[in-house]
Amino acid sequence: MRGWPAISLRKVRTVNVEDKVRELISRASDVPVTEIKPEAKLSDLDMESLEKLECVMSLEDALRVEIKEDDLWRLKTVQDVIDAVRRVMPSPA
Repeated sequence: MRGWPAISLRKVRTVNVEDKVRELISRASDVPVTEIKPEAKLSDLDMESLEKLECVMSLEDALRVEIKEDDLWRLKTVQDVIDAVRRVMPSPA
């Protein structure tokens, strides 16, 4: 389209994944989404195993992906969750 800047679909999807992860972690931890940074440790957000599992299941449902069980136990930070979701997201067409 003339007059509109080109937008990378990968960039849009990346932003949406990060936003969705932060939103669901916010719900699970009762921490405002604005305070959830990629470097934040899930344990510092009071997310123990059960909350982590519930959050991952919600992400899987919302984004229609499946995170490997081995990856689940490696999730220590918000960025780890974002990266795990990105690894299982289908590549853009």
